Amino acid sequence: MPQLVLSVPETVTSHYVIATSRTLDDPSTVVPWRVPEPFRAAAAEALRSPRLGIFTIGADEATWRLDDLLASDDDRRRVRESTHQVLVVHRAATVDQPHGEQTARAVARAIADATDGVLIDPQARQVVLRDGLARVERGWFRMGDQWFGTRYGVDDAATRSAHRDDFDGTESCSCLRITLLGLRRFGLPDLVIDNVACAHDLPALSLLRSLACRLLTDQWRWSRLHPGKATRPLDDHPKIDPEDFWTFWGATPFVDGRPITARLVPVSRSTLKVMPPATYPGTRTTWSREVLVPAMPPLIGCPADEDTPWPHPAENKA
Repeated sequence: MPQLVLSVPETVTSHYVIATSRTLDDPSTVVPWRVPEPFRAAAAEALRSPRLGIFTIGADEATWRLDDLLASDDDRRRVRESTHQVLVVHRAATVDQPHGEQTARAVARAIADATDGVLIDPQARQVVLRDGLARVERGWFRMGDQWFGTRYGVDDAATRSAHRDDFDGTESCSCLRITLLGLRRFGLPDLVIDNVACAHDLPALSLLRSLACRLLTDQWRWSRLHPGKATRPLDDHPKIDPEDFWTFWGATPFVDGRPITARLVPVSRSTLKVMPPATYPGTRTTWSREVLVPAMPPLIGCPADEDTPWPHPAENKA
């Protein structure tokens, strides 16, 4: 069985940014009573340790690129008009994930609430929602709770349809590149898939999310069973089960899916490319149409079992 060797860092570092015009003399003082109970004790302990740092700087001193965030127009305006940024920097042992990362984001949420600020996740390149089902950290970890951001890019060198509004044309093109961001905060490379037809972007994104679920689950199990070991073997042709898709959303299956095997190819120390198996005889575009689309449930998103039971099916483009 061909294998990759994956690094397992002893510690990982994450960052959160709160863009605000309401500064606090000591942001940490608002944390304990604003953090949800499942993370309150861990947050108080982290605040007393060097693992968690909170710093306030002027907006003109910031070095973060915030111009390409996934955010609403109102949040973009508030970020532009903010006078300060509060930085939350967290360092945690990989074996303590994901609870450590949830604690850090709960602290960042508390500061955002106290300052009426916009909470930004630079690693996922998105604004963290403050309303709806995602307004607080859950007591359990659901991967679909904005831990991962997505970036869509167009490859001008790839085949593009001359008729962009024609569904048949968007099925035959291969111009999209989709990147799943945010895995590095857990010590894993980001995932990218390219040569994706416009009509198949949702199955491709669902594959990346399902694969992230599988990689994370295996990483945390390995860290617990092999503490301190700096590397681990990784099958370069992982099998993704429908269960991985539903685990990502923390939901019980209500739409059929199929197992699928993909191939992982390192393109840098921080990125893995997802491709068809080496034995697949066709192109990546035909693999998407013939294998990927039937395997992935046609859902944009799905609430957790404990949330409202209304799913969000993909629109029928046919």
